[in-house]
Amino acid sequence: MVRLFLFIVFITLCVVILSSLNQQILTNFISQYSQFSLIIYTGFWIVLPIFLFPAGILAIGGGAIFGFWEALFCTMIGVGINSAIMYIIARYFSKAFNANKFEIIKNKFCKDEFTLILLLRLIPIVPYNAVNYMAGAFGFNFVKFIIAGVLGKLISAVLFINLGSNITNYKSYEFWLALLLVVLMGAVAFWVRKILNRRVG
Repeated sequence: MVRLFLFIVFITLCVVILSSLNQQILTNFISQYSQFSLIIYTGFWIVLPIFLFPAGILAIGGGAIFGFWEALFCTMIGVGINSAIMYIIARYFSKAFNANKFEIIKNKFCKDEFTLILLLRLIPIVPYNAVNYMAGAFGFNFVKFIIAGVLGKLISAVLFINLGSNITNYKSYEFWLALLLVVLMGAVAFWVRKILNRRVG
């Protein structure tokens, strides 16, 4: 219950902060950096999650600044590249630990790597950054990890970016529907997490 509450608080803070920005400020920002703004945004996705920056803020902010389709396109490119980088980092540093322990954990809980990554991506309460590092540390199949990670992230990215793209018009029906969908996603994730916790023990 605490995690679900924190998730709702996080979304609320994102909405309050971004909706308080003047539309003219966002327009001026886009105009000033129009030639490189999408590249910069994609670069943020590639670099910032490595340092545990919350992915949700990037998605909502991208939707608010660039609109739905442009933000979604750049987000998915950034997710793919960033996931690969974090996987490689974790794979390299995992050599400093006992590989046998990693294999025991992997064989017990991670037999179907593709499904596991897809599921973890669909559960936003499980940090995006943690999934990337875990896959690298456990030596998941790289191709399966990237494909499952991008596919799984697509759903939450659509919901967060859609919320961001409607955030400056917070009195509209579209904004409240987008907000409701994000909250429902968090509630479903919390429910799935409780079921998994009971089954795993």
